[in-house]
Amino acid sequence: MDAFAIMLSLVAIVMAFMALQRMGGMKNVRQQIDLMTVKTEGATKRTRESTADALRRPEHMIRGQDDPPHATDGKSSSHSEPVSQS
Repeated sequence: MDAFAIMLSLVAIVMAFMALQRMGGMKNVRQQIDLMTVKTEGATKRTRESTADALRRPEHMIRGQDDPPHATDGKSSSHSEPVSQS
C-alpha cells in the first residue's frame, strides 16, 4: 500500500511539472509575480497616503492646532519624510 501511495504521488508530481511547462514555466510565473508586485506597491502607497490624510484631520481637531490641513486640490500634502523601501 505504501508503494502505491509513492507511485501515485510521483505521477502527480510529473503531471504538475508538465502542466507548469505547458503554461509557460517559471519565466511566466516570475513575470506575473513582478507585475503583481508593481500593482500592489502602487495600491499600498495610495492607501497609506489616504490613511495618513484621514488620520491627520482628527489629530488637528483633537490637539487643537492652529494649522489645519488644507486639501483644496484633493492631493495629499504630507509633512513627514517619505519612507524608503528596499
